[in-house]
Amino acid sequence: MASGARDVAVAQIDVPPPRAAAAAGAVEAVAELLTTLPGDIGVAAGDFAARTSLLIGTPLTIAVWTDERWTCIAGPGTGVAGLPTSGACRTVPHDHHSVIAAADGCVAICWDPSVTLETGWRRLLRQGCVWLSLLSQRTSAAVEIDAAAVETQAIGEVVQQLLAVRDVDQTLLTIAERTLRLLDSDICGVMLREGDEVRMQSCVGNRVAQTARLRMRRGQGVAGLVFLTGEPAKVDSYLEDETISQDFMSLAQKEETRSALAVPLRLRGEFVGVLEVWRRRRSVFTDRDIRRMVTLADFATIAIDNARLHDEQVALAAETERARDALQQQVSVLDRSSTLQQQLLSTVIEGGGLPAITRVVATELDCEVGVYGPDGELIAAHSGPRMVGILPTTMAPPGTSKHRQRQVEPRLWLRPVFADGDRAGHVALVQGGHSAELMEAVAGQVGMACSLALLRERAASRVRSEVIEQVLWDLLQGPVEHRLAARTRAQQLGITLTKALRVVHGRIENVEELAAEGGWDTSQTDRVRREVLRTVRTLDGSRGLALSSLRGDLLVAVATDLDAAAVKDLASAFSAGVHNSRPGLRLTWGISRVHTDVTELPSALNEARTALSAARRLGGQNVFLYEELGIVRLLLGSGTDPDLQTFIEDVTGPLVAYDRENDGALIRTLRAFFDADCSQRIAAERLFVHHKTLRYRLERIKQLTGLDLSRHEDRMRADFALRLLQVNQGTNSDAPGEIDLG
Repeated sequence: MASGARDVAVAQIDVPPPRAAAAAGAVEAVAELLTTLPGDIGVAAGDFAARTSLLIGTPLTIAVWTDERWTCIAGPGTGVAGLPTSGACRTVPHDHHSVIAAADGCVAICWDPSVTLETGWRRLLRQGCVWLSLLSQRTSAAVEIDAAAVETQAIGEVVQQLLAVRDVDQTLLTIAERTLRLLDSDICGVMLREGDEVRMQSCVGNRVAQTARLRMRRGQGVAGLVFLTGEPAKVDSYLEDETISQDFMSLAQKEETRSALAVPLRLRGEFVGVLEVWRRRRSVFTDRDIRRMVTLADFATIAIDNARLHDEQVALAAETERARDALQQQVSVLDRSSTLQQQLLSTVIEGGGLPAITRVVATELDCEVGVYGPDGELIAAHSGPRMVGILPTTMAPPGTSKHRQRQVEPRLWLRPVFADGDRAGHVALVQGGHSAELMEAVAGQVGMACSLALLRERAASRVRSEVIEQVLWDLLQGPVEHRLAARTRAQQLGITLTKALRVVHGRIENVEELAAEGGWDTSQTDRVRREVLRTVRTLDGSRGLALSSLRGDLLVAVATDLDAAAVKDLASAFSAGVHNSRPGLRLTWGISRVHTDVTELPSALNEARTALSAARRLGGQNVFLYEELGIVRLLLGSGTDPDLQTFIEDVTGPLVAYDRENDGALIRTLRAFFDADCSQRIAAERLFVHHKTLRYRLERIKQLTGLDLSRHEDRMRADFALRLLQVNQGTNSDAPGEIDLG
């Protein structure tokens, strides 16, 4: 301030006369102070109070209005208590007896109320009050400018840091950390909206884990209040405030929070969450704190959105990369599988069987492959690059209980093999050096190729079967010339018809019942019938009957070179084989006598039918031989069958021939034995022979006919045959060579 101004100021001070000379220098010092512009109002106030107190003779106190209250910045504090603490500071009177305030009401000079100052001193204090007010305004403006610059710089740094973060979780953590520092708080949390509630996504400074897991609905707590109103909200005393709900008071006590401030997070006008800070000390969040936090929340929302967009872009790029890699992998798999498919089709078309297919697959894929039949037996395999294969020689079909109990190789691919609608087995591949995707793609192709190969083999087999069936029915039902031609065709097919021929006739008894119980359709029922025929043709690989046919539920086959015991065992084996694959399915068999010429096979078929009829009617066993039926075959035989004479010949023929050649009496002896009610003594007496002679003759009869006269059934057969022989002799009494029956 200029010297003239200082002189004017000094001149305006009315110094009381008695003290004028002594205080002149002090007044000039005060006047000079009022011409300066100190940078610190506190220092200036202290200098002014010290110098002025010496002049007026009483301590002065200087107070300023900050943060809604009076704050002493110089002096002992006398008189500050008398200043108003509510309402605006400008309510302080300018001419109060112990207080002088600036016109703007932001600075006040106080002294002891018991001291009365003269007008000159009051004018001096009023000038000092104006000077301090100007300094206060200048300092406040500078402070605000500096604070704004610092705040702008701080927010800029925070925004720069927020926008530099790309990960959403890291962005939320950065927001919480920077907001905590910028608002000088103890806890900070970022809560995002999830439907009808906001959930804590990132939290720093908390002592209780529950704070990091907070969930709030509308109206719950400070964040819930912001969620409800969409406006910033604060509390100065968390536990005493009545504007917020009581939902989280216990958590506030654990965290020792005193005050809180929360602002909404909005993105393009839509509420997305809440940013909230808490302090554990007594404090008041100012309007500047609210503005600062709202600004920070706006940038935080942008940062969150950018991070989400970045994450989406990264995820999309990664997904695109994975899709590209997957597409390339699929193209590679398709190329490789297409090449293998062409090779497999060529192999099948060229007539290659299952061994050729396994060789192609093992060579192309560097893997081990095996094909298993319907019974689980390995029928074709190739070990690939391995010297010794790891596939077992037997493997239960997939889906069966045995297969589930078995420890399966984890890199093993199994695919079913079908032919003619039947499951013909399965193929197994052990992964080699190629990917699982390729193995998955080609496993089905290998199964299909095996199915085609088997279908091709079955087609050829079906043609052969049809030819064989035609041969069989020509032998059984054709005229003589067809039978002879059929024998030639059988030889061409590799089927030898020897002189010991039997017709085996079987019936599937309950397939329709099983179909009704199991809900089978027609195709499933026919498949069961084909399985039975396949068992008859392929039993044990060598015991089957190639010359066989199935019509409906009836089976017909021709067996060669089998005696009675062997042919019965074979029929029983057929039944057992069928039962193993189809439990509950019953078969009944009738078998003819041995015939020595193919031209006799129609008669053999009739005999087999008669034996089958006996097996079904008499029960007790499922296999009946015609020659064991006895007189039952006469009762069951057809009316056109010349079985009566055959029966007589079977029983009496050997005895008649013996008597004719040896001038014997076996026929007479047998008749006498029956007439004597099977008493050897009475029969011997009636024949006038010794009883030992009679016993010898009966033993001879047993040797010639195989009849055991101690058995009732054999006695009945012999007696019936003798009576039929006698009837025939009575009918043909004029024929030569009549036999004497006694």
